[in-house]
Amino acid sequence: MSSQSFQALPRGLPGCLKKRRLLNDPELRPELCRQYGEKFFSLGWWQDALEFFQKCRDNKKLEQIKNHCLKTGDAFLLSRLGPQEPKTWRLVAEKALDQGKFCFARRAFELAGDPDKAAMVGGLLADADAVTSD
Repeated sequence: MSSQSFQALPRGLPGCLKKRRLLNDPELRPELCRQYGEKFFSLGWWQDALEFFQKCRDNKKLEQIKNHCLKTGDAFLLSRLGPQEPKTWRLVAEKALDQGKFCFARRAFELAGDPDKAAMVGGLLADADAVTSD
């Protein structure tokens, strides 16, 4: 028996199939798209919110997601926002490093064009792997 619990999708949110249909619908009204993005955003479902805000080109909300990435060191989510300045990648890398998110930190340092720091974080990852495999 699995110890994972099942969480029902909150009311008013599309399931995965409906979400896919919505995002692929060229006729989807921007306002409806924005409403779905807001619902996901309010729950902290960043990936889903990002997809809807990108579809309706809501730059204000995309900027809020970028700020979330800067606060949390989420290099993966930031990469989904598109190209960023090296300075932005360095900020995300440092935050990720501070929070022990070494994979995010390494990737962000790589994208910032800082191979020395990326290698340093790679060393931390290797050390962590060695400790856990003992």
